[in-house]
Parts: sequence; structure tokens; C-alpha cells
Amino acid sequence: MSFKRIISFIILFLSSNAFAEGVERIVVTGSRINVFDSPAITLVKPADYLIQKIILTNDTRDESLRVTELHKTVKGILKAANKKKSIEVAVGNEIIYPISLDNFQLELSLGSRADTSEAFLYIKTPIKSGSNVEELIDQLNGFIKKTKNHGRTEIFNAGELVLSIINPQKYRNELLKLIAEDLNETIKIFGDNYVAEIQGISESLQWERESISELKLYLEYDFTLMSK
Repeated sequence: MSFKRIISFIILFLSSNAFAEGVERIVVTGSRINVFDSPAITLVKPADYLIQKIILTNDTRDESLRVTELHKTVKGILKAANKKKSIEVAVGNEIIYPISLDNFQLELSLGSRADTSEAFLYIKTPIKSGSNVEELIDQLNGFIKKTKNHGRTEIFNAGELVLSIINPQKYRNELLKLIAEDLNETIKIFGDNYVAEIQGISESLQWERESISELKLYLEYDFTLMSK
């Protein structure tokens, strides 16, 4: 494949509507790529949210009362979040969805002990330009510590702080341009007698955690230089 055809293919990709903008939050829990396999071109961007997952557990023996106490606790969390513009609440798993007092449905599961029910929530705060990450962490921890428990409900942090990104495909075009520029410079170094064949740029965008508040986005692409 000639370099001109590569560029044409990338331009076609840039104009595609295949990746519609969405509102889903995709939680980033850790590295997804081996450093030795890291592609040459990556893109580092700030995450959209800093998140603490929490577990609510209740061991009231009567099941209906147990459910009521958990629901009251969640409602209290949502009411407290409404008073703070910097705090949001979500549910889900790898893809999470915001909830409010008007639309939440609590999904309960059996706990590790008899007569125990559990629920999970994500407490989120947005990462904005110039945000002090340590202050954001303090905000999350402070909000969780001040949460009022109802009945025998207890709240614990479930794992470490994680990041989320809204519609990671929004960075695809920027990354493709960087890859095209790198290919162009590489061909210039080796001379006009070479052309490039590229593989992998049609694959889904991938990401890993770069720092406490940043993500590294990449495509698992590869290319081969061939003499004309």
C-alpha cells in the first residue's frame, strides 16, 4: 500500500461517523498494555473523572427492612451529592451510568455472610483543567466519610481510586493524525524508494492509566517499509 493510499484511508477514517459521541463513562482500572509491546505513537490525555467505588453492606435479618435501610442510605448519598456540584454518583461496572433521586434502581446482591445484602456505587468528581488532584481525592474521601448510614448499613471503599473517560473515541482522529505524521517522517528518512504498509489502525482505541489523573490512548498498529 502506497503512502498516499495510507493517508487517503486515514482521511476517510477521520470523516467516518462510525463512532458516535456517547455519554457512557468507561472506567479505567489499570494498565492494559505491556510496556515492551507499546506502539511508537500514543496520546496522553487527562481523564474526565476521578472515581472511588464503594460497597454498601447491610446485615439486618429481615430482608425487607434490609432493603429499606440500603435504599435510605443511597437516597441520603444522592441528596448529599445534589448539594455539591463537584460530586456525582453512578452505577454499573466497566461502563457506568449516572443516577439521581429521580431515576435510580438499586441492584442488590447477596453478601459473603448469611442474611447480608450488598450494593455498589461509584462516587465521582470531574477532573478539570488545572485541577489539584490531591484536593479532588480529599473531596471524595471527605464526602464518603460524612455519609449517613441508615440502620445496619455500613460503607467501605471497594478498591483503589480509578479514572473514567467519556467517549474515548473522541480522541481517535487526533491519534490517527499523529500516526500519519510519524509514518511520513519515517519514509522521509529512508527515502523515496520506500513505501509503507500499515496494519491495525481500524482496530478499537485502547487505553491505559498513565498517571493519577491521565490516560494513555493508543492503537495496536504496526507498519512495514518495503522498497518499491
